[in-house]
Amino acid sequence: MTWDITTDFEYVVTKKLPPRICFGTGLARDVLPIKGPCIYSKNGLGSKVPRWKTKHEYQPPAREVPPEKPAEQNCAPFNSTSKRKGIFKTTSCPAPCDYCPEYRKRQMKFAYSFSGKKVLKCAVQIKCVPYNLDACGFCGCSCSAQGDYWQYENRIFLCRKHYARLFRHCLAKFQGAKLAEFKSVRDCFFAHSHNSCKAALKIMKSEDIEKKLRKEAYLDLYFPQRRFCNE
Repeated sequence: MTWDITTDFEYVVTKKLPPRICFGTGLARDVLPIKGPCIYSKNGLGSKVPRWKTKHEYQPPAREVPPEKPAEQNCAPFNSTSKRKGIFKTTSCPAPCDYCPEYRKRQMKFAYSFSGKKVLKCAVQIKCVPYNLDACGFCGCSCSAQGDYWQYENRIFLCRKHYARLFRHCLAKFQGAKLAEFKSVRDCFFAHSHNSCKAALKIMKSEDIEKKLRKEAYLDLYFPQRRFCNE
């Protein structure tokens, strides 16, 4: 089979006409949903039917606010003239819930060693000597006569009476030494009897002495002999 080739043939391409509108339709809006995405027309080729068939131009008039009625006033608070009785009675001793709690962990101090047992650090140092010749640097009286007294590096002594009078704040000084650095001392007469010699004869049992010192160390945590400025 042979093919005849002609060079004078003219090819004609027919273009398809564009649609009337894009992404829409020219039908009436009655067949379209009222709610949903708006279907718009391009170049005014969409439906000419109005979206709303009836126009509501009438609006009801605004309502007038009704006047406020005056509230009825009672003859007395809570409409009662009787005397009110309190639930709680007034007392000079406040309840535990009325205090402002301030929790602070308190522990007694111990001295530890690698090979020995721990030793309690007493709140008051005990001075065990046959003769206590410590004299107050302010009045010159015997410090041990009044019980516990105060010392600084075993060279400056103050009796309890004058130490409490001089210690107003932590920066107070006596003979160039701060009173806050003084330490409380007690003579050993309550537990020992020296009888003018270095040997000590126990008056109390060892268990009673340890119990007494432990109790004093515990009470010193809550009721110290002096209060520093930062406490």
